[in-house]
Parts: sequence; structure tokens; C-alpha cells
Amino acid sequence: MTTTYLRLLLFILLSSYMATDTGFYAALKFPVVDDYFYSRQFPISGGKAGNIIIVGIDDNKAERFGKLLYKRSVYAEVLAKILEGRPKAIGVDIFLEGVRDLKDDLRLIKMLNAANGNIVLAVLVRETDKFLLNADNITSKGYFNGNELVTLANVQGIIRKSSYGGITKLLLNPQFDEDEKKYYPFPIVILTKYFNADFDAFPYGYDDNATIGDVSIPTFTDKYWDRYMYINYVGGLEAFNPVPFDKVPQMNPEVFRDKIVLIGTVGDLMSDNHQTPLSKITPGIVINANIIHTILNKRFIAPLGHEFQWLIVFIAAIAVFVLFYYAKTKISIPTALLTLAIVKLTIDLLFSRYGLYVQFFPFIVSMAFVSMCAVILRKCNHS
Repeated sequence: MTTTYLRLLLFILLSSYMATDTGFYAALKFPVVDDYFYSRQFPISGGKAGNIIIVGIDDNKAERFGKLLYKRSVYAEVLAKILEGRPKAIGVDIFLEGVRDLKDDLRLIKMLNAANGNIVLAVLVRETDKFLLNADNITSKGYFNGNELVTLANVQGIIRKSSYGGITKLLLNPQFDEDEKKYYPFPIVILTKYFNADFDAFPYGYDDNATIGDVSIPTFTDKYWDRYMYINYVGGLEAFNPVPFDKVPQMNPEVFRDKIVLIGTVGDLMSDNHQTPLSKITPGIVINANIIHTILNKRFIAPLGHEFQWLIVFIAAIAVFVLFYYAKTKISIPTALLTLAIVKLTIDLLFSRYGLYVQFFPFIVSMAFVSMCAVILRKCNHS
């Protein structure tokens, strides 16, 4: 009798172990399942982002000035006014590609050369050779591509869609141009200016958090070993003290003191719009503002450590095995489904209340696996 129970215990443990590993393997191969369950729960909470200001170019200005919007000298005037207020960092999400009017463009270049080191300009990494300040098209003192006073940051492919189509994640991996020069994501580079610290996406290994100085960013890794963080949305444009672009020259620059100032398009008719949990039409600059706010205020959505999550799924698998082995089929199946529902509600609560991300798909796979093992073993023992 003792030997029989030991064999049964061994079989339960082995089956549950295999079921747990299978569940996490399936979650790794099909991340879209967990993504679907959690992506629709954003934003977790709202509020006001007092330390971030968005200087927006709206639809009216686009209709007035056309797709290219303002002359470069106008950007120079606006940036100069903002700099007077001594903000902590300025992010310009406007592509300054190619020479439009050399005389006018040089005004912007001259202003940038006098910057104080906290300006970040958006670029497409694969098209840095088309950038206004590239050595191929400007060879005077105005050329400063690589100058520490102004930093170029990647905006291409840094925000990623969830299974339902909305933007919920930021890719933290650096991108490289043809010369193997490294470009980090736009909002991350802005925060390195704000904290005056370096960013490290992989400080000690794939299981460790990314860091900006002393700030630790909870991340998760997909099957391609890309590193992501979740965006915890605080709100739309209205949450970030919006300022019309054309009003900046008349403003008191003290408004921008010690702030993070983001410049970009905010109109519904602009091309830089994306679906998010906030809206089907969310400007890219607003998404970047939410990313910055998430990190700045440490409102992270943190994945539960793999070891703890594995142990929880393993224990759940054992419980379901025992349930299916000893209970009648009419009772065991509804009870197992109820158990699965309780697990789902619990991890949803952890996610929405505490920002703790626990994968649900491993529970589904492991419970299905052990329930079949239990049914097969029971039939073999009673045959």
C-alpha cells in the first residue's frame, strides 16, 4: 500500500513538473495569448503629470503651414525660449531631415550649437544619412552630428502593439545604423538627460531589470530576446500640461523650469497617431509622455519573478491533478473550471491593483495537461 501511494505521489509530481514546463514553453512560443488577456486592462490609474509639458502642433497649424509645418528658424525661436526657462530635458519629435532652406536652417543649427546639452532630437535610425545636420549636406561649423550638446534618439519601432492592436509596450533594445552607432529609444534618452545618468538595457543578464542611474525598470523578454517594458498610461494630452507651439514665444519661460518638455504633433489628422488603451487616435508624443511618466514616477507594471511564478503554477497543477484523480467527473470538471476562473480573477486583481504581471496561459496549459494525466491514470488503475 505504501509503495502504491509513493508511486502515485511520484507520478503526480512528475506530471505536474512536466505540465508546468510545458505551460511556460507554450507561453514563450505564443506570447499573444497572455498579451490578449492583459493588454485590454490599461490604463491602470489616472492622474496629472505636472513635471511633463507637451508643446503641441495641432491640425489647424498643419492645414496652415502644410505637411512640412514650420520653417526651421521657427523651431529655433521656440527652442530658444524654452531653454531660457532651464528645463531638465527637451525632446523634439519632429523629423529634421534634409536641407529645406539652408539660410533658414542655419538659424536652427546655430541655436542648437548654443544648447546646454539637454536637447534630444528624434531620428529614424536607418535614415540618419538624411538628417539635416549630417556632414554630407552641411560642412560648416553648424555640423554637430555626434556633438554632446544634442543627442539623437531612435523613434522607429520602439513602441509595440499588443494582440488587440493597441500600443502597450516599449522596446528597450538599442538600434544600430550602418556605422554600428547605437541609438536608444526617444523617451529613454530624454530620461538620461533628466537624471543625468546612463541607460543600461541589460545590466547583468536577461533576467535583470533595465536601469537608468539608480532607477530600476521592470522588464520582460520575448522569444527573440527583445527586452520590453509595459506602458502604464496616466492619461491623454490633457494630462501633460499642453501648450500650443505657436504660443511659446510669448510665454514666460519660467513655465518650463525643471520640466521635461516634449515637442510634437498632437492633431487627430496627423500621421503620427496610434491606437492605445486611451484612444484609437493617440499622438505619438502623448505615448512618449506616458512612457516617461511611467519611469519618472516608478508606476511600473512588474512581471512576477519566473521562479515564483513557476512554483505557483506547479502547486496549482498538483491541486488540479488530485482533484481530477479523486473526484467524480461531474464534479471535477466544473471545479477545475472554477479554480481556473479564481486564478484569473486573482491575477487580474494583482495586475490592476498592484501592477504585478503574472502570466495566465501557463495555468491553462498545465491544468489541461495534468487533468488528462489524472484521467488516464484513473482509468488505468480501474481497468
